[in-house]
Amino acid sequence: MVNGLETTHDGRFVEQETPYPGGNLFSLASGGAIFIRDPHRRVSSDQLNGGRLVDFTMKDWELILPFLEENERLFGISIKKDLLTVHKEILDPSLVYRKVEPTLLQELA
Repeated sequence: MVNGLETTHDGRFVEQETPYPGGNLFSLASGGAIFIRDPHRRVSSDQLNGGRLVDFTMKDWELILPFLEENERLFGISIKKDLLTVHKEILDPSLVYRKVEPTLLQELA
């Protein structure tokens, strides 16, 4: 998971300018997935190397929620306040998170 947040001097969590600034996200992976907090849709397919953006589903949310809850417990990153709130509005996870999965071998050829 990539949440694209940073802490301020007073301990708050704020969005980074872009959740992933590089150009090699998911570098030639053959399995798994990356879940990236990207409510402004700033990550583009140009930044992926062997991966593709696909729809984020409620099944995906159910998969990552226990990890986010653990981060909330350990580090104080609030799911509702810090992760799901965008411009002071709590959004559905499918509007906040995106999923990157490996590109099929046929697509690479």
